[in-house]
Order: sequence, then C-alpha cells, then structure tokens
Amino acid sequence: TGEERWRALDDPASYSAPVILQQAGQRVLVCWTGAHVAGLDPTTGKVHWQHPFAPKRMVINVPTPVVSGDRLFVTAFYDGSLMLKLRQDELSVEPLWRRRGASERDTDALHAMISTPYFEGDYVYGVDSYGELRCLDARTGDRIWEDLTAVPKSRWGTIHMVRNGERMWMFNERGELIIATLSPQGFQEISRAKLLEPTTDQLEQRGGVCWSHPAYAYQHVFARNDRELVCA
Repeated sequence: TGEERWRALDDPASYSAPVILQQAGQRVLVCWTGAHVAGLDPTTGKVHWQHPFAPKRMVINVPTPVVSGDRLFVTAFYDGSLMLKLRQDELSVEPLWRRRGASERDTDALHAMISTPYFEGDYVYGVDSYGELRCLDARTGDRIWEDLTAVPKSRWGTIHMVRNGERMWMFNERGELIIATLSPQGFQEISRAKLLEPTTDQLEQRGGVCWSHPAYAYQHVFARNDRELVCA
C-alpha cells in the first residue's frame, strides 16, 4: 500500500544501495550510510550492529557493499577500503582491516568512485580513483596487480562488472563492452565491442562518459547514454 512499516538510523544519507545477506541464520539488511555500515532486521528495522565509517572530507559512498563468505567489503573514493567479518554465532561484525591512502591519487588498497567491486574467495577486483583496475588480497588489502587497459586513466574512471560463468562482462565509461577473465594472475581480455558514444550531460570532461549500468537478459545487453538506448 505504501504505508510506512518502519524507519531506522539517523545517519546522513549516502549513494550506496542496501543489500540483503544471510548472517547467523537470519536475513540481514546491510546499509552503508554516510556514517556507518549497519546491519538491520529487514522486517522490523531493528539495528543489529553498526560499524563506524565516517568520511574524511565528504560523503561520497557510491559502490554497493559486496560479500564473500563471512566477509563484507566497502570502498569509497576519498576514504579507501574497509573489510568486516560477519560473525555467524551472533549478529555482530569485527573489523579485519582498513586501508586508506594519503589522497585520492596516492591511494592504498582500493578507492572506488562509482564501480561496485567483485569479491570472490580471497580476492577483490575493483576500479580505483583514476581508472586503475586492481586485484586485492582480501585477507590484507594488499594489491596483487593493476591494469590500465580496461578503463581510461581518468578521475572517477568507471566500469561495471557482471560475472557470467567463468567470464566477466565489463561495460566501461567509453561505451565499450569487454568480455574478459579476472584472476589473481591478471586481467585477460577476450573481446571488446563499442556499443555507445559517451555523452557530456553527466560529465563535461574527456569527451563525456557512459556511467549507466547495463542490463542483460535473453542473450542480449541493453545499454544507454543520455541520448539513446541500444540492444546488442
């Protein structure tokens, strides 16, 4: 009906979307706000746990939190990366590590802007502040490799990753769809196709960008810029 069922948290808002995960045998709604990473009961709004993640300069938390096993990872443009352990004997979290570089250019681990990382096992794959595609050791945050061919090396460089079997489908901000594999050994490109031209409505730099996440269905990809929608 649209009737309000509950409300919770007095934190500043962020750009990050909430996710639901399983913890200690229960469904938990994880919200990355402008002040905390918080776990709530999705039915009642009861706050199970909160871990502080206050911004150094401004709230610019955009990527979605990602989970692999009992670990939860978040990353922000100015504030670097945080890895939390989701306890399974009770509804609480423990910090495993926090990494933040000296600035948006002198980064540590991963300072993502828009791109949601991909997290599997002991490795995190994501795009750093100036378009550097990186692989991190999820146990420590140490960088394993960096690649500069998938995303232009520009401020807020963006690519959207969707896993399909053993391959990763990656739509970058130049309107290119890349099929590749990601592993601790590196980024291996299989193919690349130009779907769209960048537009300048969102960013009047570097000839514009394509920042919208594509959609995939029935062996087709749907992608858009500020002028058109294409299906390939």
